[in-house]
Amino acid sequence: MAQIGITPIHPKDFKKIHDFSTYQMSRLSGYSVEAVKNWLADESSSRFVEPKPYVLNHFGAIHSCLARS
Repeated sequence: MAQIGITPIHPKDFKKIHDFSTYQMSRLSGYSVEAVKNWLADESSSRFVEPKPYVLNHFGAIHSCLARS
């Protein structure tokens, strides 16, 4: 299988790197604001949801595109 050179990035790290709001992350990624809020919640919170690997890959791909521009 071919590698496409994308490093998975957690939404929390993506937010730190790009300083985007939750709304901007939602619009850019196509995921709902609620889903993004759950991924960004404190890990001790009952609201926190660990994002699936495909979400990490998705944010990694977005980061890769933004880094190139």
